[in-house]
Amino acid sequence: MNDCGMKGEVVKNVLLIVPRMNIGGAETYTALVARTLAQKGYQVFLASGGGKLADELAKQGIKTFLLPIRLNYRFAAFFVKKIVKKYKIDIIHANSAAAGFVAALVRKELGTPFIYTAHGIFSKKEYDRGLFLSDKIICVSNYVREKAIKDGCNPEQMITCYNGIDVESFENLELTKKQARDQLQLPPDAFIIGIISRIKNLKHKGHGALLNILAKKAEAKEWHLVVVGKGKGLLVLNWAIKKAGLSKRVHCLGHLTNVKNVLVALDTVAVPSRFETFGLALAEGMAVGKPVVAYQVGGVPELVSDGKNGFLVEIYDEENLFNKLKFLADNPEQAQEMGLNGQRDIREKFSSAMMVKNIVEIYDEVLK
Repeated sequence: MNDCGMKGEVVKNVLLIVPRMNIGGAETYTALVARTLAQKGYQVFLASGGGKLADELAKQGIKTFLLPIRLNYRFAAFFVKKIVKKYKIDIIHANSAAAGFVAALVRKELGTPFIYTAHGIFSKKEYDRGLFLSDKIICVSNYVREKAIKDGCNPEQMITCYNGIDVESFENLELTKKQARDQLQLPPDAFIIGIISRIKNLKHKGHGALLNILAKKAEAKEWHLVVVGKGKGLLVLNWAIKKAGLSKRVHCLGHLTNVKNVLVALDTVAVPSRFETFGLALAEGMAVGKPVVAYQVGGVPELVSDGKNGFLVEIYDEENLFNKLKFLADNPEQAQEMGLNGQRDIREKFSSAMMVKNIVEIYDEVLK
């Protein structure tokens, strides 16, 4: 990992920009950064397309602005320039390529420094379109950083700073596992898998693979699956659940901004996704002490240590995915040990305090 800068508190007024503020990795990250910076005494402002997380931040005293970023970048930049001037913004922190394009337009006219966090892979075309104007590009995994450099982006701009988890929030559990299951009306003794993600289609995040296991494997006939999230693939998912006869064993909870109690109720978090730049849902599961199972893609191996805090499976290998889940179902003591290992790893390497400390150091380096 690259050094994330030098110490000091130069920045005072920070404007965070993100297209929307509903559930998702970039949105959760932005909300966490906003709250933590505010707690540290920074003046934090948020411009977004709105959403539940934006409403929550507004209630917590963070000034928010409705900004239809994807409608028109120049139109959005016009309003951002007004915010920058009125509130004397020191630095803009963009949290999507679209937000980065808006920040770049502001940079051209006002010279306001901006940071871009790459929550996913970005193309050289996007880089050339405006992201190259950013002072630093925060990559949420080494995988993202190395891919950008390989594609021809400036290595000096790229800094790896892992996503952080609000460790105390996830460790101060309000409910026991039994209470959490009772609250969600889940069976008390079943082996329960959880998947938390946007639902694009059945293959993108691996919903289909988990349905196949529950429907086709005799050893999994008593297993249950909890699905958190929504998206354009939800109707297809619901149809597939009904077609497979899994309506009583798959529990779709929809969009939730707080998943802690859901995680408490689970035995494992599974993300058989075909691509992950980091794996925030996995990290959150680990923070609650759950072993995790995921395809070995993108930045996931930087988070999941195979056999220690969970299992890594070759992409699309549903048979091995089933075998790893079965191991956890059949060996609860070892599963618990793996979960505790993961919890320690999150505390030591992926805490929100460490992430925001690194981000502040990057701000300070840019503004020194």
